[in-house]
Amino acid sequence: MHIVTASSFADPADVVAYKKCLKSGKTAKQCLAIGDNGIGLWGDDTTIAKPMCALPPDDWLTKWKKGSVARGKKIEISLNEKKVICELRDTMPSKANITNGAGIDLNPGAAKALGLKPPLMQPNVGWRWVE
Repeated sequence: MHIVTASSFADPADVVAYKKCLKSGKTAKQCLAIGDNGIGLWGDDTTIAKPMCALPPDDWLTKWKKGSVARGKKIEISLNEKKVICELRDTMPSKANITNGAGIDLNPGAAKALGLKPPLMQPNVGWRWVE
């Protein structure tokens, strides 16, 4: 079990900020610095209620060697007495480039299943691959 700080992604407010940025005429790349488009690495809609998560490539490439194999793999997330099974549907930056100290990102569905409300920075979250 890995014990990390969890942050959130595809938060409703971030998706709204991204869309507002696009409407202002900025590029998708510029808008990703402001918000989140809610689309995971492999093209999945991560804004839905289904629990999903993202890990640094250092973790999923070490385990699965290729992104196409890692997509959709099951990960058990635990916080206190609550547990949820998430699917890996996005990626985070590499560990060397993570500036907020997070070790896993949770979509709104995963956050809700754990009783959390985005945006969040939640310490002491456990995760492990479900084989």
